[in-house]
Amino acid sequence: MAGLQARGSPAPARILESSDVFITFLCLYLLSAGRIAPQADAIPMWFAARELVHHGSFAIPRPWPINTPAGVGGHYYPVCALLACLIHVPGALLQTGLEALSPGRATALVTITSRIGPVTVGAAVPTMFFRLLVRHGYGRRAAAAATLLLGAATSVWVYARLPYSEITQTACFLAFFAALVEAERSPTRGSFFRLGLTVGLLVNSKTIYVVCFPGALAFLIWRLRGRATLRDALPVLWGILPGALAFALYNWMRWGSVFTTGYESVTHGFWRESVLVGLWGQLLSPGKSLFLYSPPVLLSFFGLRAFWQRQRQMAVAVAVTVIPVLLVYSHYAFWSGDWGWGPRYLVFALPVLLLPSVELFTAAPEGAKRRRRALLVGSVFAAGVTVQLLGSAFCWDDFTIIARTAQRQWLGMPDLRGTVMAPDPCFSCFEQMYGIDWLPPFQPIVGNWWLLRHKLAHDDWRRAEADAPWRRVTSIGPDISPGYDGAHIDWWPMIMANGVWPAALMCGALLLVGVPWRAWKAALEGPADQPAPAVTTTPDT
Repeated sequence: MAGLQARGSPAPARILESSDVFITFLCLYLLSAGRIAPQADAIPMWFAARELVHHGSFAIPRPWPINTPAGVGGHYYPVCALLACLIHVPGALLQTGLEALSPGRATALVTITSRIGPVTVGAAVPTMFFRLLVRHGYGRRAAAAATLLLGAATSVWVYARLPYSEITQTACFLAFFAALVEAERSPTRGSFFRLGLTVGLLVNSKTIYVVCFPGALAFLIWRLRGRATLRDALPVLWGILPGALAFALYNWMRWGSVFTTGYESVTHGFWRESVLVGLWGQLLSPGKSLFLYSPPVLLSFFGLRAFWQRQRQMAVAVAVTVIPVLLVYSHYAFWSGDWGWGPRYLVFALPVLLLPSVELFTAAPEGAKRRRRALLVGSVFAAGVTVQLLGSAFCWDDFTIIARTAQRQWLGMPDLRGTVMAPDPCFSCFEQMYGIDWLPPFQPIVGNWWLLRHKLAHDDWRRAEADAPWRRVTSIGPDISPGYDGAHIDWWPMIMANGVWPAALMCGALLLVGVPWRAWKAALEGPADQPAPAVTTTPDT
C-alpha cells in the first residue's frame, strides 16, 4: 500500500520532543538524588509543607533562620516564599501516606519524599529551555546539545537533587523569561496573560525578583511601541492577579500584614557589602566563581556575537532581567550563598546565561576549526559533568565543616563579636567563610575530590589529612576527625538495607528503559540548522 513503510526498511528516526527531555532529566535527577533529610534552609520549607498537609497551617516548630521573629498567634513561620513550601506538598502527602501504612519504617523515607517536588521541577528546567530554543528558530540538534550542557554540566543538576528552593526559583524565572520574549515577539492577549501569570509565579518563588520587573517593563515598552496600547496591559494585570492574591494571603497568614514578607526582619542590616566585591566574589573568586561551578557558561562568550546578531531582543531581555538581581545580591553581606554549592544566588540565571552557547551548535565550520570547536565543547562538557558529580557526591556542608575545622586550627579562631548578626551566632559571616570563599587551599571542588578519593578507599582521617589540599602550603596537620568521620557519600541507594549494588542495578535499569535514547541520538546526529540573518533594530522586527 502506498505510503506504508516498506518491509525491512529502517524505522524513521524519532524526533526529540519536550516530553523526551523531561523524562531524561527526571530519570537523571531521581537516580542521583541525595540521602540526607532536609536541613538548614530546607527545614522550614519541609516543615511548613508537612504542617499544611496535617493542620492547614504554615506554622513551624522552631525559628529558621535563628533571628526569625514570631508571627501571628506567637507561632514561628517560614520566611521563604510561598512556592518554596508548596513545592514540597506532594512529597509531604506521600510521606503522610507512607507513615500511615508503616509508621516505623516511613521516617527513613523522608530523604526521598522531600525531593520529589524539587526533582520534578528540576526536570522541567531543561525541558523549558529546550522548548524556548526550538520556538525561537533553533534546530533540534543545536537545542538538544545546549540542553545537555544545561541539565548535566551546570549547577542545575546539583540543585535539582536537593530539597532547597533554588531550582523552583530557576524554573519560575525561566518561565517568566520565556513569556517575556514571547510577548515581545507575538503581542497577543494570550501571551500577555501568560506573562502576568509568570510574574505572579516568580514573585512567589522569592520576593527579591521584583527588581527584574522594571527592566522587563522597559524592554516591552521599547519593543512594543506602535504595536500595543495601554488596553493591551489588562491581560497582564489579570494574569498577575492570582499570584498577587496568593502573595498577600500568605503574608497575612504569617505576619498579619499583606505587605510583610519576613525577609525585612531576618536581613535587616545585611545590605552593606560593596557591590564590586560581591560581583568579584560571585564571578571570579576561587571558592564561588560561577565559571568554576558551571563551566558551560564560558561557552556563551564564544557564541555571544552570533547570538547578538540572531536574537538581539532576547539578549537585551537577558541583560535587563538578570543584571538587576545580580547587583542586588552583590550588595548582600552573604553574597556567597552561605554553605551552598557555588554561587547559589545565581542558579536562577543559568538557563538564560547559557542561551548564547547554542550558536556553537548551529551550522558547524569545516576542517580544523570544526575539530577545535568540538574539542572545546567536549572539554567544557566533561569538566561541567565532573564538577556536578563532585557536587552531588556529598552534602554541601561536609567539606565546609572539615575546611572550617582546619582553618581554625591552622589560621586561628575568628573573633565573631563584630559580625552583622552579633550577638547571635553567625555561621556564614566573613569570619567563618573567608577560607571557603577566597582561599584556594579550601576550594570546595578540589576538597570534594580529595574527600571522595579517601572515602572510596575507606581511609581514616589521618591518612586522608596527609594529602589534604591545605597541605600544599602548610605542614600543620589539624585534627579533622569529627567532620571527616561524619561525611558520607550523599546518594539515596546508600541507605538501603541490602546494600548499594542492587539499588545501583535498579537505577541503571530505570535509566536504560526510561530515557528515549533513539530520540536523543537522532537529534544530536541530525543536520545543523543554518544561521538566520542578522536582525534589524526596528521595533517591528
